[in-house]
Amino acid sequence: MEKDLRDAYAALKLLRADLVKTRRDKRALEASLSHQQTDGPPPDAAQTREMQQMQHEDANCQLWRMAAKYEARLAEMEDQLLHNNCQKKEEGPEVDDNQLEELDDEGLEKLALLNKLHSLTATVEQQTQTMLAQQAAFALQRGELERRLEDAEHKLQAEMTQVTDAVLGQQAAKEKYEFLETQVEILKDEKYQLETKLATHVQTSIILKQQLQEREEERVGRESELEELELKLQLEYEQKMDTLMEEANLRTRNESEMEQKRAREEYQRKVEELQQKCERLESKLSSEKKILLRDHEEVQEQYATTLRNLENNCDELRVRLACSEAERTAEAKKHEEKLMEVSERYISKLHAQGSELEDVKNQLATSKATRSTETIELEMKLTEALKEMQETREQYAVTLRNHVHNLAEAQSLLAASNVKLEKEARNHEEQLSRALQKLHNKQDELKHKAMSLCDLENKLEKLQEKLADTEAKRLSQVQKLEAKRGEASQLAEQHEKTACTLAMENKALRQEVCEARQTSKLTAEEFLKCHSVMEQKTQEHLQYLAQAQKQCESLETQLLAAEDHQEPSRGTKSVGKPFALKAFHGLSDNEIAALPSSKSWALLRSGITEVDGFLPQLQTLLSVIHDSLALCGGHADILPTLWERLQGKGINEKGQLPVLATALNLLHFTVILKARIAQEESPVTQNVARTFRRRVLDALAQWCECDVGASAHGGNEEMPTPTFTITSRETELILQNWTQNRTKQLGVRRWLARMEAYPGVPPLRGASSNRVLELPPEGCTLELEDMTPEVKDAFRLLLIPILKQNRALYVRVFTRYAGGRESQNKQRHREPNGDEESDDGAEKVWAMRIHVQSAITVRARSNGSIRPAPLSLTPSPRGFASPLAPASPASSVSSSASSTASSRLQIIQERLQYLHNNA
Repeated sequence: MEKDLRDAYAALKLLRADLVKTRRDKRALEASLSHQQTDGPPPDAAQTREMQQMQHEDANCQLWRMAAKYEARLAEMEDQLLHNNCQKKEEGPEVDDNQLEELDDEGLEKLALLNKLHSLTATVEQQTQTMLAQQAAFALQRGELERRLEDAEHKLQAEMTQVTDAVLGQQAAKEKYEFLETQVEILKDEKYQLETKLATHVQTSIILKQQLQEREEERVGRESELEELELKLQLEYEQKMDTLMEEANLRTRNESEMEQKRAREEYQRKVEELQQKCERLESKLSSEKKILLRDHEEVQEQYATTLRNLENNCDELRVRLACSEAERTAEAKKHEEKLMEVSERYISKLHAQGSELEDVKNQLATSKATRSTETIELEMKLTEALKEMQETREQYAVTLRNHVHNLAEAQSLLAASNVKLEKEARNHEEQLSRALQKLHNKQDELKHKAMSLCDLENKLEKLQEKLADTEAKRLSQVQKLEAKRGEASQLAEQHEKTACTLAMENKALRQEVCEARQTSKLTAEEFLKCHSVMEQKTQEHLQYLAQAQKQCESLETQLLAAEDHQEPSRGTKSVGKPFALKAFHGLSDNEIAALPSSKSWALLRSGITEVDGFLPQLQTLLSVIHDSLALCGGHADILPTLWERLQGKGINEKGQLPVLATALNLLHFTVILKARIAQEESPVTQNVARTFRRRVLDALAQWCECDVGASAHGGNEEMPTPTFTITSRETELILQNWTQNRTKQLGVRRWLARMEAYPGVPPLRGASSNRVLELPPEGCTLELEDMTPEVKDAFRLLLIPILKQNRALYVRVFTRYAGGRESQNKQRHREPNGDEESDDGAEKVWAMRIHVQSAITVRARSNGSIRPAPLSLTPSPRGFASPLAPASPASSVSSSASSTASSRLQIIQERLQYLHNNA
């Protein structure tokens, strides 16, 4: 009995412990649910709900198992009590007193246990009463829960209506999106049309550029043809003038020689027949006078005919020059009219393109404004829908929390009622199962609604993504349109720049036309000068003829008084004693040969500066002396009488020696020169001078490295850096003085600009550039030919110091004298009289090579050496092949007269300023 009671008591304790555990589990689950509801639903709401449902079912199963066990044990305890009571009644008479006492004790214990059982039953009854009260309260709560569920259903229906409204709004948004897509397609079509228009405009601009280039090429060709015609006319004019002068000189010489021969023959014949035929002298003299008069008349007629021919040729040349000038002016006017028409067309097309671009900009602005308003409206609607969805979510979360809380309270009440009252629990189990089924159904409905809400949220997210994609596409399209608009603006700017360049080229063409007119005027002035020179020469020849007539008249007196007359040239054969020339520092040929090289070069420089201008003066003096002595020798018979006649008339210049004394002085000077040259041990002949000149030219034809920092006379003064850059007007003037070829100028200028900007690259048309120029390890070389000394000095003293400012470059400069035979040929073609002064500085006889190498490679190759190895240049086709020799005084030719680099730079800058002002 006691054992059974103890077992029952232990079972009750176990039940209480199980109930406590289940309550704790429920509280933990409620806490987790509340925590999840406050923090927000987990990513897998369906899984969490299934887990909660499974836990609830497990707890109910455990409660039912414990209740079944408790009922079975109570039934066993009742059976055992009944069986024990029956056994006691049957064994009663056979028990002893001791056993009775034991039984009394047992009865007391049993009574105590029964009291305990009664107390327990009372407590159980109290608990049942409490359970009944709790059941009533639970029924009330269940009614409230049902009412709340109905309210939740109504709310869910309202939410469904809201969801349908949202779906309708989404459909309206889709329709608007389709409308926007149609508008975007329309804009794309308009953009395509605009692109086609731009392409046509670009094609037309390219065609116009090609036409302009063709017209420029035609203009250049016509200019070259005009230059060739001018050169041909000048050459023909010079050739004709040379031929006429040579013919005139030959005729005068032949006539003078014939007259000399006749006079000599007559003189000899008359000397032989003087003694025998003195009476016939008058007749002979009269006949000779008649012959001379006839010859004089013939000579005058010949001169008159030659002068008439010359005048006719001059008139023809004038007519040709006038025609060529008229043709040039007409062609220039035509070119100007064509250029004006092209510029007007181009300007009109540019205005049309600008108006079209403005229309496109206005259309883009309107489309942007409409799109911005539509996007703002869509964003407002989306924000409202999102707010409504958030409110529905919050309401749904509140309802779920209330339901979970109510369920937790109901489960706790159910667990307490199951522990206290088993029978009533069985009765209420069905009701609870029904309520649970309803709750499960409602939960399923809520799950379906939650799933539908999730689907709606997903659809909204997809719509938002689609809207974001469409907005991104629209933004990209707008950016593309802006980029194309920028390209169109760039093209317009380029067109404006091209128009400016065309205007500048038009101005340059006008300037060139003006220069051509000036050159034509200069040629006309030169022609007039030549004509005046010819007239002067003809007057001189007429004077010579008059002198010849006077000499013929004086022959009569000379024949009578010239029996023992000697030739005047015999008296002049006596040469004066040789004199020692004490000039040239009193040095002889052997002493000059024994001098060291440094002293000999210094003596050569000083002697050349001392003799500066003497040899041309000597050449002119000798030519004049030769002409005067030739006249005296040819007309020695007539000159005495003619001069006496002039003295008799009183025509004599004051302060001058007589003619005979001056003639003898001139002859004395020439004889002394001849004797001095004949006395020389190693005479200076024409072959020696020619070989020396050829050797000097061969030495100068070699490439020589020149140091830019050194002066012309070996000074060590540092070169001052120029104040301008490669892209300035000064460099353009230097290149224009170097050559008239525009392509060569542009190529050299680009090369210099690249080297100035090394290691970077100069930008195109103002645009910035981050590219890097890479030089080959052997470097690169710029070759320049046909340079005047002024241009050479300008490159060496103005442009190369700008390149040397760049520390990343190692610059070397090489020069070569390229005159030689070309200068000889040019000198042969010049006029022999020397009336036109030739400017040696204007000859293009210099060549230059600028070698540029990276300073890093030079340092890496040098390995501590002071200077890199000499550069092996290819031989030029104009000169001899020669390796680069070190700088020598013979190869340093300069045209400036200053001694220091600063003065040279100042002179060249003044020359550049003068050229700039004239340009």
